[in-house]
Amino acid sequence: MWKAPRGCEVGLGEQEQDANAALSELDKGLRSTKVGEQCQAIVRFPRLFEKYPFPILINSAFLKLADVFRLG
Repeated sequence: MWKAPRGCEVGLGEQEQDANAALSELDKGLRSTKVGEQCQAIVRFPRLFEKYPFPILINSAFLKLADVFRLG
């Protein structure tokens, strides 16, 4: 069975944590009562996708965006 080189597991975990933190920040902006903050959060999504191309993150982000547009 293949094993990742020592230290690679830690790097991936840190990147996933960074992605989760970034998604949380954008979610906070989407839930803001200020339209300007909501717009800024929406504009930042493409950069999030480029920096963290994880399918689960992209799926979660699209669900959050869909909810914003559904309610707004």
